[in-house]
Amino acid sequence: MSIRWTLLSSLSSKARSSHCAAVTSAGQLLFYSGELRPRVPVDGSLHVLDLEAASASVEKGSVAKSDSLWRVLSAVSASSSKLTQVPEPRVGASAVYDPQGNNLYVWGGRGGVDMAPLDRYQSGIWKAHFGALGDADKLAWERLECANDDSVEAPALRSYHSSVLAGVRASPASFGDRLIVQCSWCQGKLYIHAGCPASGRLAALHAYDLNTNKWQQCADAPAEPRGGTAIATVALPSSSSVKHEEVIIRFGGFAGYELPKVTDGATLPLDIYTPSNNTWATIYPAADPDHRFPGPRSVHGLIPFSSPASPGSHEVPVALLYHGEGDASALGHAGAGKFWDDAWLLLASPSSSPASADWKWKKLATAGTKPEGRGWFPSTSYVTPEGKTRVVLTGGLLSSNARSEEVWVGDVQL
Repeated sequence: MSIRWTLLSSLSSKARSSHCAAVTSAGQLLFYSGELRPRVPVDGSLHVLDLEAASASVEKGSVAKSDSLWRVLSAVSASSSKLTQVPEPRVGASAVYDPQGNNLYVWGGRGGVDMAPLDRYQSGIWKAHFGALGDADKLAWERLECANDDSVEAPALRSYHSSVLAGVRASPASFGDRLIVQCSWCQGKLYIHAGCPASGRLAALHAYDLNTNKWQQCADAPAEPRGGTAIATVALPSSSSVKHEEVIIRFGGFAGYELPKVTDGATLPLDIYTPSNNTWATIYPAADPDHRFPGPRSVHGLIPFSSPASPGSHEVPVALLYHGEGDASALGHAGAGKFWDDAWLLLASPSSSPASADWKWKKLATAGTKPEGRGWFPSTSYVTPEGKTRVVLTGGLLSSNARSEEVWVGDVQL
């Protein structure tokens, strides 16, 4: 098994870390905010790159080093409210894309050198509507009016958290014994997990129902409270005709040290949240026979993985882990630590439940040139019309303490 990375764009105006990114069902990369200097937000514009067009350009021998393949969407207000209807630039926020409504949702983050998050209004859920006023180069921002934003059910304000969008899927296609959908989440629940409030770190999980506009407090995740963790929503292979519900998996993070904490002779834990019964479980995937386990890390990538090709019915790839910080800087957020440049598949066997599955790590060999190790970037991917998952790596912090200006895509060969 291997991964081939392809550099699509290298443009100084896109250099940043701690930013938001997502990919539409049409393969459009949405690139928002972040920082070029520590704790100083860059512009609040939404930048768009057509990944398929950029890939075609690379095949012809041209990496995007100009703005020709990028668009910058102009923001207009979706409301006549006296309050600003455009989100402030921010760092450490999260974003998810909903292809059913063709909307981007942004939540949280902070806006300055102090560790305080943005205020309740700015930290709330912002919804981006594309094609505003009938113009493909415009978008309208709308700050959603939550019915219980000030209740105990609502999450504490924070940055460097993780989020996923989960719910009923549409347009199913079947690959083997697993129900897979090509890049199409229906409107469901937006989950917000962990992160850094004004002080300390969190283990909390909250769900925002996009249909009722209400928050729900879910069960806290297992220790330790952390920032910079990564979560992904995955569909597990089933041993029967009944398909499993999607679960949320979690790996890594930072709790004053990189997670998970390594104990001699012990395997590394992976945490799983099951929405239907609001419970967390911890499992211990088996090691790669040659490379053992992924190293502890934070501010890394973790994405759901699907492919029409499978290494066999007993082991199905369900997620991919990549890059991240392996050793934090002594300067904290002002410096750069040491970073991983690896990629790992997480495999699961068909089973009657997530807990009874056989889980296994498999390190991917790199075919060709690979990106320099980095962290502080958003987990991003999309599924091609052929049903293949493409990993997307945007920006990030390098060991030189410079912010990367690159956009890479990774294609996995099983």
